[in-house]
Amino acid sequence: MKIIAVMSPKGGIGKTTTADSVAYILGEEYGKRVLVLDGDPQGDTSKTFGAYEPEGIGLSELLERHVNVGGDYRTSELIQTTRYEHIDIVPANGYLMRTDMNLMLKQEENQVTRLRDALEEVSGAYDYCICDCGRLLDMVVINILLSASLVIAPVKVGGYENEALHNLEEQVEDMRGINPDLRIKAIMTMRQKNKTSLEVEEWLKTSSGFDVFTTAVRRSIIAEKASMAMKPLPEFSRRGIVSQDYRSMVEELVREV
Repeated sequence: MKIIAVMSPKGGIGKTTTADSVAYILGEEYGKRVLVLDGDPQGDTSKTFGAYEPEGIGLSELLERHVNVGGDYRTSELIQTTRYEHIDIVPANGYLMRTDMNLMLKQEENQVTRLRDALEEVSGAYDYCICDCGRLLDMVVINILLSASLVIAPVKVGGYENEALHNLEEQVEDMRGINPDLRIKAIMTMRQKNKTSLEVEEWLKTSSGFDVFTTAVRRSIIAEKASMAMKPLPEFSRRGIVSQDYRSMVEELVREV
């Protein structure tokens, strides 16, 4: 099972849309077995895949109450099916904030590798695990990054966004002592056909020093409409330009990993 995290410290740049679109395309269009893991306390990915429950169980229990750490849950018991044939999910809700605090207080060797250990249980059942991370580098996200082999980092035009990408690279570098295979690949989102946007795209691909997807995801109001409808973008707008961009991105991803 290939574990891929989608993360950016900046909000409003298409992080969750990217995670959900990649998961949907891999599962429903490529026929891959996909496990979605919602690592954001807002639970937007859980809502998109119809699995959000404010009082429900999910990732918090996977991290705090798995049998590996003396709890009473196995990973398979916390995975929910979705309305999509090839996609299952471990959902999240606001309790993840409490989980972060609880893990931070623990002085145990496995407090940052709990997720990696728990996912081993189902590694043969899925081709991909797509993780939507929260914006903060908290204990939940650290567990995700130490499980993953690739971080997809959405970035759009703007100096602060580029600085955030550099900060993420520094944070990932600190984790390579435990997970040496972890790497980052940026994807430009919300690209517009203007001089500034095209110049930033050129810089990202030729001079930034980051590994970057060849595909850039264009800006479209359809992406916002899909999130309001709580549907994965490629399902909501099958022929839309942004869905086409995400399909091209996933084609690159599949070739590479």
